[in-house]
Amino acid sequence: MEYLRAFVVGGLICVIGQILIDKTNLTPARILVCFVTLGVILTAIGVYEPIVKFGGAGATVPLPGFGEGGR
Repeated sequence: MEYLRAFVVGGLICVIGQILIDKTNLTPARILVCFVTLGVILTAIGVYEPIVKFGGAGATVPLPGFGEGGR
């Protein structure tokens, strides 16, 4: 079950990135910077921790997880 949750959370992060690439004029580098920045902000306000607890590696391995201080 842990693998499924990691797959779903990581997959949703990737889907958001793909939609941004397809529907906006943002370059992949700018999207990556936005993901990292958003991960830091969500961690600072305490929103990302529940996502990490649910999704495990699916939430910490993709770029938003770089703001996560670890478990």
